Amino acid sequence: MFRKYIPNSILRQVLFLIIAILMLTLVLFHLSAFIPGFLGAFCLYVLLIHPLRWMIFKWKMNKLLSVILLMLGSILIIGSPLYLLISMLTDKVSMAIANKEGIQHDIQIALGKVESSLGVNVMEEINFSDITSVGIKIIQEVLNTSVNGLLQLGVAYLILYFMLMNYRKMENWMYDNIPLKTENLVILNKDLRDLVISNAVGVPVVAVLQAIVAYIGYLIFGLEGAFTWFILTIFAAMVPVLGAALVYIPACIYLLANGETTNGYLLLAYSLIVVGASDNIFRFWTQKVIADVHPLITIFGVILGINVFGFIGIIFGPILLSLVIWMFRIYKLEFSNQPQEKSSMYKEKL
Repeated sequence: MFRKYIPNSILRQVLFLIIAILMLTLVLFHLSAFIPGFLGAFCLYVLLIHPLRWMIFKWKMNKLLSVILLMLGSILIIGSPLYLLISMLTDKVSMAIANKEGIQHDIQIALGKVESSLGVNVMEEINFSDITSVGIKIIQEVLNTSVNGLLQLGVAYLILYFMLMNYRKMENWMYDNIPLKTENLVILNKDLRDLVISNAVGVPVVAVLQAIVAYIGYLIFGLEGAFTWFILTIFAAMVPVLGAALVYIPACIYLLANGETTNGYLLLAYSLIVVGASDNIFRFWTQKVIADVHPLITIFGVILGINVFGFIGIIFGPILLSLVIWMFRIYKLEFSNQPQEKSSMYKEKL
């Protein structure tokens, strides 16, 4: 009877991998607060690397100047909405805390008008003090996570600068050291680009377009501070399931509380029909033009992202969840003898 022993070379490899994984776990644990910044840098790199190459090789621009211009342009696009949100929420939180009783009274008046119009008792067993307190806490939490988002953007741009300035060395190192076949690295590159574009571009684009439709309704029906409601709608529209309803329903209640009953009901009807339909239309359009990600990945990815990263996880959560699923596909391509797929991981060929 022969006994089989594990070769020493295999044991050394396993020991090396265990030590490497333990060291990586230690590093990630102590740098976990910066993970959103690393993800942000990665997403921005995917979005900006092709324009950078175009500027350097087609327009013959200086690399440093090209990197600075791209970073400044992206800061304006990303940072401006966050700055507006923070400044608006800061004012709203201060006003809400100072006028908590008045807000409760306005909500009672609005719901009382709904009761008299529809004959439905919606005020029974409602604790308005608790509702107002919870609402203020939610706004404060969004404000805190938005400030944290700005800090993470600072980290992301610090990392992004070095990634863009040394993109050739970084890409060559990855191709030389990532233990995957060359054809699978090509698939990896394409899938990651589609993944980032779909989430980092597709989700905000749909949110902005839907918020513009809602903003038109705010203007038509005379909602005071329509632009503030518009900015809030952009961020709310990125939340799955409830989406823009998180903003336009309170807006309708606000109109009812101010005695504008007709405009309040008309805005509610407009929001439910037009704004609700626009979400599906714009989402279908972006799936055809940009990339297609299953809605369940978006929903559960947002839940995951908010729990892990806070508000900024609305963007990073679906990317992280998609990466987990994507790892199984790469494993199959790397170790299976079946023919490799040519299509992207989320697209079906009919």
